[in-house]
Amino acid sequence: MDESLTTLAMTSATTIMSAMATSAWAAARAGTIPLFRRSEPEDQRALEARLDPEAALVRQEPDPDSARRGLVGGWQLQLVALLREHPEAEAEIEALVASVDAQLPSGGKTSWIQNVCAKDHGMAFGAQGGSITVHHTLAVPQPMPARDGRQ
Repeated sequence: MDESLTTLAMTSATTIMSAMATSAWAAARAGTIPLFRRSEPEDQRALEARLDPEAALVRQEPDPDSARRGLVGGWQLQLVALLREHPEAEAEIEALVASVDAQLPSGGKTSWIQNVCAKDHGMAFGAQGGSITVHHTLAVPQPMPARDGRQ
């Protein structure tokens, strides 16, 4: 799948979850349900049935942002699957994101903080809205040639 579609899925999942327990939730919910009309009817009903209980969890959680972050991954996977099967949904998802983002209490200005730490000769890698691929290779020491060119 194109990386831009994966990023769109992450952005839309984040936007939908950000709207939970806010004044923008009704619009986010109303815009999310039609996205999945392309899915099988039982899948569509199952996804629709998840929305309100998950919004209730966010409302009840002492740290709503933590609850939202916990939900984003599952919805990103659902949206990636939707875009994989129906790439024509891209424009509709982009419109939903723009509409809901504008209605968020923060005025669409969401900021994310990421802390990445490495200790004891470790390595740490972080990414927001993307992915990192790290390939480890071991360097094999090569013998040094003699000064006279012989080995």
